[in-house]
Amino acid sequence: MAQCPACRQQFSCGASQHASQPCWCSRLPPLGGASLTAAGCYCPDCLQRLLRHEQKQAQEPAAGKTLP
Repeated sequence: MAQCPACRQQFSCGASQHASQPCWCSRLPPLGGASLTAAGCYCPDCLQRLLRHEQKQAQEPAAGKTLP
């Protein structure tokens, strides 16, 4: 079992459970700007939420940047 660093929920992290099968999170895009080794593994709900937040941030124009 692992504990999510964001919500503290206990969840099954598959990274070390099955050497022949990748963890469920390997099917998702990597989380940019965060060191998973430092933070630990996020639960499915928090990882999805963080990925959505990153995607939204990437789609917004940079603050103060003027468009031609």
